[in-house]
Amino acid sequence: MADVDTKRDRALDFIGKTGPVLPIQISKELNIDTMFSGAVLSELVNEGKLKVTTHLRVGGSPVYFIEGQEAKLEDYMGNLNERDIGTIRVLKEKGIMNDKDCTPLQRVSFRIVKDFAKSIVLKRDNGEKEVFWRYYLIDEDAAKEKILEMVKVRKIRKDAQKTVEEFKEEPSLGKNVREERGFSEKKAVREEREYEEMEKPLERAPEVKEVPRVKKVLGDSVKEFFRVNGITVWEEKVIRKGKDVNYIVSFDSRVGNVKYFAKFRDKKRITEGDISLAFNEAGNFPLLFLSRGELTKPGKRLLEGDLKGVVFKKIQ
Repeated sequence: MADVDTKRDRALDFIGKTGPVLPIQISKELNIDTMFSGAVLSELVNEGKLKVTTHLRVGGSPVYFIEGQEAKLEDYMGNLNERDIGTIRVLKEKGIMNDKDCTPLQRVSFRIVKDFAKSIVLKRDNGEKEVFWRYYLIDEDAAKEKILEMVKVRKIRKDAQKTVEEFKEEPSLGKNVREERGFSEKKAVREEREYEEMEKPLERAPEVKEVPRVKKVLGDSVKEFFRVNGITVWEEKVIRKGKDVNYIVSFDSRVGNVKYFAKFRDKKRITEGDISLAFNEAGNFPLLFLSRGELTKPGKRLLEGDLKGVVFKKIQ
């Protein structure tokens, strides 16, 4: 027991001197195996003497650090995937961001990379909630003051805009009474004619026999797309039968055989949110998005901007 306590003290001392560490570093320092070093670090976390990252991983291992060493976690930011690195850099530059002003990709990323993006929820008197994001190194109290200031400025601008709009809509004074009366009389005559038209009996429309439609089976249309395009399916995971299916596929290209994460969503309209969520599911794989529905304009802009590498295909 004394030996274990000694190793715990040595681990704390080592982290205090070197900063955030991985279990493998403690193993080398204490000359113990990684399983034992992981157990030692976990105990220190449970006792509140250490902190550990929730999403950030290096080779599958979390990063352990002492309170006050948070700034040094930036040294490990390069271990995030490229899209998360990009969104976190934007948050670091701006300091605080309103969730409403974020792109779909940023919203998804901030909710996942909790080590670098911290949420603050503003509750209003009417029960509504508004989410803001702060870069993890910005003091929480200072961030709250800044958010209240942002909300106050926005309200002032909104009230000013409302006043301008009301001023524009104010009816002009000094109108000719005869003109107003003439306008009213014309309006009354027009409304009377419209009423007479409504009173006329409607002609019975000819009956149209409904032709039964042959519905394509989901599996057949997706498999046919894969077959025609020479795509090999390695994995298939049904999220919602007939509505949402994930695939790992591969096909030959000019640079050789490439693997893709393929997502099928059976929706009439595919939004930027659908694309962003699928992009996050894809992980390190490029994304091929399949659907019978149409891609919305915001979705198209997303593919032309932040997610240029994503391929969207509409299938029949």
